[in-house]
Amino acid sequence: MKKTLLLFFIVLVASRMAAQEKRFHDSVMVYYANSDLVYDIESIPKVGYEKFFEGKKRLQSWQIDLAYQVHYSDEFGVVASHGDRISIGVYQGPAARFGYNIYSCRHNKKNWKNYCSPAVCMKYLWYGQEQVNTGKRMSPAYRIQTENCIAAVPQFVIGSKHTHKNFCADFYAGLQFPVKFRNRTIDFEQNSQGIENTRVPYNSDIVTFMPAPVIGIKLGFVKWKEKKTVG
Repeated sequence: MKKTLLLFFIVLVASRMAAQEKRFHDSVMVYYANSDLVYDIESIPKVGYEKFFEGKKRLQSWQIDLAYQVHYSDEFGVVASHGDRISIGVYQGPAARFGYNIYSCRHNKKNWKNYCSPAVCMKYLWYGQEQVNTGKRMSPAYRIQTENCIAAVPQFVIGSKHTHKNFCADFYAGLQFPVKFRNRTIDFEQNSQGIENTRVPYNSDIVTFMPAPVIGIKLGFVKWKEKKTVG
């Protein structure tokens, strides 16, 4: 009888511990603030959703972020090897990021979860008529152009989530490899002698690739999901 009671007590404690461990596994997370630092701070309001699950004895999650990149800068420069070198803030348009997070199976510090994450972001971007200076300093050479752009941005980051009750702060750093397929329309153009190009407007298609480090922080809300028990 004593052995039966002892066995029952051990099973009960183990099941309670397992339930506590699975609280995070069965939860979802909604992010409501996200800032990335690349060449410049991206002005991109984002809303994200993350679903956790157990896979191969390791905590994992799928994540999707929806965003709209805001135009807040008109800064242009020209680099021959890359076409127009444009501030991040020149573009505007919607974006979606899809990520897969794999969490460390080691015991982390209390309320901290470490992870690595491959992800890809797709963006449809554009800007209206902007002046681009194409000559050396004080040169009268410039053009006025518009652009549509499709950007594919693979990235890999490592990070750590800190949770406190229903609040979560996610810190991460890594590399991203943006590839931009750009279609420009040149509406006006003149050279360094001030002579206008009479063959406007015309289109120009270019592809640019400029890897960059990225660091960032997400702030979010964790909604814990309790498993229903039978009996």
